[in-house]
Order: sequence, then structure tokens, then C-alpha cells
Amino acid sequence: MRVARLRLFANLRELAGTGSVDIDADTVGDLLTQAGSTYGPSFVAALDTAKVWVNGEPASAAEAVRPGDEVAVIPPVSGGAATIIDNPLLAPVGVVGSAILISVANAYLSVAWFAAAVVLVLALWAVDIVRQTNSGGMAMQLPPVLIGIMAGTAFVVASPGDTRGFEAFGLVMVVSLIVSLVWSVAVGEARHLSAVASTTVMTTMAGLAAASMMAARLVGGSTVLGVFLVQVIVAAVATGVAFRVAILDPSIVGSLGAIIAGVIAASLWGLPIVEFVLVGVAVALALLAGKGFGGLCRTGEPYVIDRPPGILGDLDGAVLAAGIMLPIFLLVTAA
Repeated sequence: MRVARLRLFANLRELAGTGSVDIDADTVGDLLTQAGSTYGPSFVAALDTAKVWVNGEPASAAEAVRPGDEVAVIPPVSGGAATIIDNPLLAPVGVVGSAILISVANAYLSVAWFAAAVVLVLALWAVDIVRQTNSGGMAMQLPPVLIGIMAGTAFVVASPGDTRGFEAFGLVMVVSLIVSLVWSVAVGEARHLSAVASTTVMTTMAGLAAASMMAARLVGGSTVLGVFLVQVIVAAVATGVAFRVAILDPSIVGSLGAIIAGVIAASLWGLPIVEFVLVGVAVALALLAGKGFGGLCRTGEPYVIDRPPGILGDLDGAVLAAGIMLPIFLLVTAA
């Protein structure tokens, strides 16, 4: 017997009435044919435009399945855009482009324009992840997330010079919780536990990311933030190349790239190397954790896929990493 687990997402999950099912099949095509026979014509029609992955890798109908394999079938989102980016080298474009925009604003523009760049990037990411999350039925709310972004930016600017960041981080977490809970009371579709939880977490993530980047610019100057942005860019490019070459695990390559890039950038800018080794490790772990949590929100299932749905799916990890970047740096330099 070649029993594999079929994992279904978005409308396929709704049509089948289940998120997963075990099927005895020899190939991916045979497995999908059996599922289509079980769940009906509407399910078969939805399969025609879906992407199929086996154990986290793109798969064709002719690919053999082995006992214990996980076959993930992910349909396109509303509007016809594919949830999985077919060319792995194009996947980092969103995160690299965002990091370059913030890097230019950090190095050459005023604080006001830098703040505008941060808000713009985080707002676009928020729209993307909320849209994807809602397609999976989680009903994450966009307004609280946008409020968190604005709060994180404004609180840092308004804080006294020596305490920028510390007070803002606490205020962002308090405001994120209050805004999310108030919104859940005011808006009917936001009252479900999954909606409240996802909205609160994403509001906090976005607000802390804004606060951390603003505080890094105002307190630490452009160099600390510059090192972080180099890490994000190198990690994204390294991950994309690793997908293309298919020699090493892309997550490992991206994490090592972030750590090495942080150390090299810190040495070039005259920053403490040992501290940035620790910061680099923390950033690398946050990139992985953010990707995993973002994938959970975007697909509605606790299943990590290599190419997250959405145009800015690769920013999920970068947003979480941005939120912890400055606090970790301040902790290790104070130790």
C-alpha cells in the first residue's frame, strides 16, 4: 500500500469538507483522480487550476508517491493569481524590493520620508497577508493592523531621545491588544477566536516592526538598520538561488546567508562583530519563524510550504525579524 496524505486548502478544503485525507495511490495523478471521484465535479473543476506539492516541492501528475508522503493542493486566490510562484528566482523580488526602498530612504532621505517608506511597505504587506488569510476563512482584520503600523511609527517619534524604542514597544503591544479587542466587539465577522488571535498577532508584529526600524534610525543611526536590511536582502536572494540549484535546503541557506551577511556588513561599518553574530542568529531564527506563522495564516493550515501564497509572502519573516532586530541588538550590546 502507498498511503499518502492529501492536504487541501482554501475552497478545495470547503468543497471536500475536510482539510486532509489519506489515500492509497501510486502517483499524484492517481491520488487526485480518486479524490475527484469522492468529492464531485466542483472539486474536480477546482483541481484544474490548483498547484500540487509533494513534501514541500512542486510535483507533476506522473510523480510517484510513497507511503507517508504529504501531497498539498493549493488553489489560486481570488482574481486568478497563483498562490505559488512558479519561478523561485522571482519569489524574493517583493522582499528585496521592499528592503532596497527602505535602505535608500534610510541612507539618503529625511526621517519623515523614511517613516513614509516604512509605513508604505508594511501597509502593502498587511493588505497582502490579510487578503490571503481571509481567502482561507480566518477573517483577519486589516484596520487594526494598519493602526498598529501607524502607532509603532508615531510612538517612536514622540518618545524622548534616550528611551526611543523601549516605551514605544510597550505601547505598541498595549495598543495592538486594545484595538484588536475593540474591533472584534464592533465588527461581527471579527469576533471569531481565530480572527481575534490572528489580528492581534499581526497587529503587534507590524507595529513592532515599524517601531524597531524607526528607533534604529533615530537611536542607532543608519548603520544598525543598514546591517539588518543587508541581512534580509542576502537571505532572500540566497533562498531563491537555493531553490533554483536544489542542492541544499533553502531555509538553511537563507539563514546562513543572513548570519554571514550581518557579520560582514557589521565589520565593514565598524560595528561590534561578536554582538552581530548573536543578532544575526536571532534575525535568522525570526525569518524562519515569521515564514512559518505567515504560511499558517495564509493557508489556514499548520503546514509550512516553501513558497508562501501572496505577492509579498516572503516578507512575513522579514516583518517579524524587523520587530526583534533592535531589541536584540540593545540587549546584547548592554550585556
